[in-house]
Amino acid sequence: MREITENLHITKVHVKNAESLIPKLGGDVQIVSAECWEAVAFAALVVLRSFERNTNHARTPGGELLIRLAGTLQIKDAIARNGIKNGENYLVVFGTRERALEVLSELNLNELPMTDCEREKVKTFFEKAALIEVL
Repeated sequence: MREITENLHITKVHVKNAESLIPKLGGDVQIVSAECWEAVAFAALVVLRSFERNTNHARTPGGELLIRLAGTLQIKDAIARNGIKNGENYLVVFGTRERALEVLSELNLNELPMTDCEREKVKTFFEKAALIEVL
């Protein structure tokens, strides 16, 4: 598990049954599919900033994360692009490390090793997450 800030934690997880987990996700917890953990971390940091500045488009950090990661204001499109899927995903907890460990246990998820993406690939993800600021 990576601590991005003391109130933001990300880890890679394997999801066996995405449909069963969707009802268990709340405003401070989101599971997203993405190629790079760095893209998820950057989008999550932008989410925190958007809530501090009252420039968020979604009601919850979890919803805002989806639209930031997908680079669209349409939540339906964001879910289709980066919503939870069976297989490898990233669990994002907007809360303490203790909360993140609690969520892992409650959702019965196992952590997977996180590997870094190529810098050029990551740059394109950063641009997409930041794009929402101008929309």
